[in-house]
Amino acid sequence: MKQIQILFLFLVVCVSAVSQNTGNDAASIRAQMSDIRKKTNWSDPAAAKSANEKIEALSAKLTQAIRNSKPQTLPPGSEGIKPEEAAKIQQENDDYGNKLWKQMMKIVRDGGKGQWDLAEPLRKEIVEEYKEDENPAVKNPEWFKSMSYLLINLSLPQVQVIIDQMPMYKGIKTLIITTEKPVVNPDLLKILKNALGYPLEDLYIINFGPMLKSLPSAVGDFPKLKTLAIYNNGLISLPASVTQLAGLSSLQVQDNPINTLMPTVSTLKNLKELGISLTKLSENEISLIQKTLPECKITRQ
Repeated sequence: MKQIQILFLFLVVCVSAVSQNTGNDAASIRAQMSDIRKKTNWSDPAAAKSANEKIEALSAKLTQAIRNSKPQTLPPGSEGIKPEEAAKIQQENDDYGNKLWKQMMKIVRDGGKGQWDLAEPLRKEIVEEYKEDENPAVKNPEWFKSMSYLLINLSLPQVQVIIDQMPMYKGIKTLIITTEKPVVNPDLLKILKNALGYPLEDLYIINFGPMLKSLPSAVGDFPKLKTLAIYNNGLISLPASVTQLAGLSSLQVQDNPINTLMPTVSTLKNLKELGISLTKLSENEISLIQKTLPECKITRQ
């Protein structure tokens, strides 16, 4: 069940901005994916493997269907780009999103814990691209305008260049901050400050383990945030600034030694999903949260 929840959450992040009016093709694909999720016996490894492969293939088709159903518009300020160049940029974005989705699928199939390596499918390409140019700085200004999601992997040796360039991105709606190896005192505050101008809707802080014991208060500075997911860290509690995220609909704190969420979550009246598996919340607190937020679905697995 935990695998289904994580997969569905990430899919919603990828398509939520355009999922309301996408046409019959996209609707049909989503219906197929939903049907697979409902009919699969997820306790059967063979059936689960087959279902995951089908959903993975359908997710790529869904991205293309959504793209085809939308008017071909250029990013703001880029009206001078040739149509073929705009199409190329958009295709790169779609390909990048599909690779992240496939890697998330692989992570979930492998069990998830301690394996949140979202950069793996792009690493070889990055190495090849910078063989002749060791400077990883993005040089195409249209790239900054067109990107809607950004991955910050703090275990990469040249990640600081990406962090320094963050203010140049203008349309980031999904920000993923992660690492593949232990990072002592990760400077999340600088990353979040650099993201302050983003129309951020989904924030993932993943896989820092016991090295990340608290979140900076800046996590509450994104009024449009709908999803806050902080898997596999060492958090004991959430900062009080989370109460400022009035539009938050999904809060995922799985795999943290977190022992309290009250009174922080009590103010989040729009919260619809709360993931608490592998935490240290007491039964009394869980019951209190459910009573305070009766419309919120609390998942423990």
